[in-house]
Amino acid sequence: MNFFSRLQNTGVNKKLPDYVNAKIRLSNGVALFNILFVALPFTIISFLYVPELIAIPVLGIVSMILVWVLNKISLIYLARILSALTPLLLTAVFTSNLIQGNDELPIVLFLIMIAFSILPFLVFDIREKNYLIFSVIFNLVVFIGVEYLPFYWIENTDISFITEGFLFEMNYVVSILLTYTIVFMLAYINYRSELKSQKLIENNEKQTRDLHESEDVLKKNLEEVQKAQEEEKNRAWVTEGLGRINNLTRQYDDLAALSKEVISEIVKYVDGNQGAIYLVEKEEENDEPFMEMKAAFAFGRKKTIKDKVKPGEGLIGQCYLEKDMIFLTEVPDDFVRIKSGLGDAPPKNIVIMPLMTNEKIEGILEVASFQVLPDYKVDYLKKLGESLATSFSMNKINANTKRLLELSQEQEEQMRSQAEELHQNMEELQATQEEMERKNKETEEQNQQLQQQEEELRQNMEEMSAQADEMERQMKDMEKMQAEMKAREEILDETTIVSEADLHGTIIYVNQKLIDTAKYSREEMIGKGHNLFRHPDMSSEIYKLMWDTIQSGKIFRGVIKNRAKDGSIYWVDATISPILDADGKPEKYIGVRYVIEQEEVAQKLFNEQLERLGLK
Repeated sequence: MNFFSRLQNTGVNKKLPDYVNAKIRLSNGVALFNILFVALPFTIISFLYVPELIAIPVLGIVSMILVWVLNKISLIYLARILSALTPLLLTAVFTSNLIQGNDELPIVLFLIMIAFSILPFLVFDIREKNYLIFSVIFNLVVFIGVEYLPFYWIENTDISFITEGFLFEMNYVVSILLTYTIVFMLAYINYRSELKSQKLIENNEKQTRDLHESEDVLKKNLEEVQKAQEEEKNRAWVTEGLGRINNLTRQYDDLAALSKEVISEIVKYVDGNQGAIYLVEKEEENDEPFMEMKAAFAFGRKKTIKDKVKPGEGLIGQCYLEKDMIFLTEVPDDFVRIKSGLGDAPPKNIVIMPLMTNEKIEGILEVASFQVLPDYKVDYLKKLGESLATSFSMNKINANTKRLLELSQEQEEQMRSQAEELHQNMEELQATQEEMERKNKETEEQNQQLQQQEEELRQNMEEMSAQADEMERQMKDMEKMQAEMKAREEILDETTIVSEADLHGTIIYVNQKLIDTAKYSREEMIGKGHNLFRHPDMSSEIYKLMWDTIQSGKIFRGVIKNRAKDGSIYWVDATISPILDADGKPEKYIGVRYVIEQEEVAQKLFNEQLERLGLK
């Protein structure tokens, strides 16, 4: 840094605002200019032509040097007053002595005085209006009263040296140059201010865009969390419903009783109105399948609807053939009606679900509702179809096994009777033996069938075990997601103050971080206004600006000084965003705040905020 640069930066302090440091540099520049182009030349002129007035330009040199000294010792306002008033005052005293007893006026000196009279506008900012007004009025009084100043020592001096000739021309050029320089500096300062304002506007727009992007990310994350919570809630609902049905299948061995309890539980659980279960049976004559209604809940049908349905007959029979779900949202009036004490009406939604396992249909489930079932309830019915098919199949296998065992016991009883008859009638021994061989052969065939059925039962048990493992995995996934969500909430509570307020500023939600920082309990804050935390040092204009901003649907960001319940002070970097309805009007306000731990940093940011808002 060269000598002139160090001279210009005398008194500059990083703790001072930028506009003050700029004016300090200007006052140093004015002092240097006055010494080089005004005070020193007039010292030489005075020495050659009016030595009686040489003290005046010398005093000007001293006063300009004193400007640097005062800036150096941080008396910056006194230094600038000196640089704004002294040049005009000394020039006026010099001029006053020259015009005493002379009719001719030194026009060049008046031009220099005009230039010096606008120095206050150069060295003082409009925000320092008290100093500016004082300096302008003082210079105006000096300029107007130049002929009446009491400080003069000579009369009837020949002033031709400054009213004509070379010195006149040189001083004329200096006066014009001085005026142009001051005007140029004022224009340059204005230009720099406009550039700074434009930069501040651009920074503000960038911050606004960043805030909007942050808000969009926050909203997107919130929507994803809410969606995950809803999906997790639905999965838990499905898992609980499957568990209830599995409990019922373990409690009942009778197929009719099991069907009745199951259809009642299903209709109630999905908030339906009617339901029925059809199980696949076979005709004894020709072994052809048909569907028979085993149980119904709150059911009322037209007489044309049968309780026994053949494959392909109606929607039940069609579902059997297609082996796929039928989902109706437009139900014919003559299909089924839901009856109550107030009358009857057709349902809005009917779900017909095949109960199928290993590509084999064991039955059909029908559920009717006034409301269209959501996807997760339909998914529940699909998963339930697989589980119920297995349960009904096992129930049938158990019933057949029981029937075969009873038949086997009857056959054994018959064999014992025949043995007694053999002892009683030896003549019929041969016939009885042949009958026994035939019965034994049938028994072997039946035992083989029993073994085959036992193998199918084992396979069904393995499938149920796999389903149980899948349910356990889903429960673990749900616990993992809950743990992750809890961790996110704990991180948010640890780092960020979050609160919500209604349109009147009444607190409706606070998180744990705000409770810990403000030292109020949740009950003490809910229902109160945010002025509960307001510190007396905070200007009401900041809060008015904040309300004007968020009530207009925009985001407010600023540094706020708050007071906790115990009277301690804490600073926050606050961002308050309105939640808008479909019409773009605020419904409520969400505030996100970060605690500024270092008070010096907070105070600096706060002061910059006041200057940016024009409140300081």
